[in-house]
Amino acid sequence: MDYRPQGGSVEPNYPEWDFSLPPVTSGVGEFRPEEGMTLSFSMSRLVVGLQQGLDDNKLTQYFSYYRPDTIARSINKTVSGYPGIFYAVATNDEKLIRTWIKQGGDVNAVEKMHGFPLLAFAILNALNIHKDTTAMVTTLLSLGADAGVIPRAFFTPFLQDPPVEGPDPQVVTDINEPKKKWCKRYIWPSLARVTNISQRYFLEKTIKDKPASARQNQVALAHNATELLGISYFMIGQATAASSVIKKLLTHLALPTSKPLVLVFAGPSGHGKTELAKRLGQLLTLELECVDSTEVKYESDLFGPKQPYVGHQEGSPLNNFLTRMSGKRAIVFLDEFEKTTREVQNACLIPFDEGKYIDRRNREAVDCSKTIWIIATNALDRKIVDFCEHNPDIFKNDDGEKHARLMTELEKTLKKQLKHTFGNPLSGRISAVLPFLPFSLGEQAVVAHKYILELKSKVLTPVNLSSGKLVGRVLLHIKSDGAVCESVATDGYDQDQGARSLKTAVKTRIEEELVHTYLEEDEVISETQALADYTVDIQRDGTLLIYKSTGAEKSFTD
Repeated sequence: MDYRPQGGSVEPNYPEWDFSLPPVTSGVGEFRPEEGMTLSFSMSRLVVGLQQGLDDNKLTQYFSYYRPDTIARSINKTVSGYPGIFYAVATNDEKLIRTWIKQGGDVNAVEKMHGFPLLAFAILNALNIHKDTTAMVTTLLSLGADAGVIPRAFFTPFLQDPPVEGPDPQVVTDINEPKKKWCKRYIWPSLARVTNISQRYFLEKTIKDKPASARQNQVALAHNATELLGISYFMIGQATAASSVIKKLLTHLALPTSKPLVLVFAGPSGHGKTELAKRLGQLLTLELECVDSTEVKYESDLFGPKQPYVGHQEGSPLNNFLTRMSGKRAIVFLDEFEKTTREVQNACLIPFDEGKYIDRRNREAVDCSKTIWIIATNALDRKIVDFCEHNPDIFKNDDGEKHARLMTELEKTLKKQLKHTFGNPLSGRISAVLPFLPFSLGEQAVVAHKYILELKSKVLTPVNLSSGKLVGRVLLHIKSDGAVCESVATDGYDQDQGARSLKTAVKTRIEEELVHTYLEEDEVISETQALADYTVDIQRDGTLLIYKSTGAEKSFTD
């Protein structure tokens, strides 16, 4: 079908592209990272390796044989007319692309054949590999990819599904901007088809969020923490909490002190407290020790017995972690800390305040001044929920000043309550209290989509008769994913359970119905059965319909 305008202004006669990269052959035989020991750095050979399935570990090995300045001079070279980073993105391996960009790869590279920006290619690559590319897209955004290369009508408002043929040209008001010239009319249906609700959410978030300043980037770079600046791209909702973590950590890094950073993550279960702590560890490459405080009644449960009591030689998981990480940056996550006792809380006062600790096994001093302590608590849930119910504007980011004012007011309320929960000695050692809010309807829908993506990945894997995995080789498509996810969220979200309730809703409304439809087929299940397409559609009354799809129906995918 020809989607180019009929009459009126004529677009430049650029060649149409099917979004696939040409195969590259260079050198002899299979690429091996060890080539770097004897041969000059070669982008062509590296691209050959990428097409042969080179993973992040082998890429890192190859880079290790060259000086950083040698890599930097070649990392943005083109191969067969396309920047090498396009081939890296084509692997759909976000770990690999992080390594590539750390070596100087241009996250905003543009190929010259069709004028395509890297971000657009990452989105449309789903059509070639028949896999979801959301993780790659969000990774590029977190590393500084310019969302402004995508016309806004394709992703805002994010909860609204664009028409399958693309937006009405009258609403695509920014199409003539220079960096959007690549987006010709023949591309519109494909772009509308593959830009799913999660991608639309993070694209919209990017154009609304304030970018990091030059000095923030400088501090992060000096402490090898640049990936921290993109942490909000791995969180659904909780923009203020993520932003506050960035500010607190950058301040702590810019002006070092012997006092550790002690943060309280407060909010209902299932709203991102644990997820944010884990992401911090991953993005900063820090070791993370998680403590389930529901099992901690005595200070010996947390740190281990003191000498000469029985068992002091073994210490405890936390004692041994702090000792091993002495003088190093690390994260300790104390979950449901309100369920501990005053004895346990008092045992934390010196480590929290002075960054000092004594190893229970040998009485040697431990430096935990660089430890990031994160206290997660549900004790303030009622205060947070009540505040949000009385101040619904807190969920709106259109008025930045009003939103900031409401968040400041909420934080003050929580700090007062914290004194009653933990007492003055402990609350006085808290660096900041970060509220985690209930999800808005749009955020609920994106969380639901996260679990749908996990389901898509699970049912696409092969059938394995010996292990009892009988559902597989299924390509699951979501027609109107915004409407589908909104319906799942509206019926399934429970404020007290958060994401867990949405995971259950996806299982009940989509996964179980999909398996039921799959099992209705008369054909015997086999490990060599053909790929089968199934579609999730939504009816006018909000009912979800799941059916085996063929032909034109397969054009509706997320």
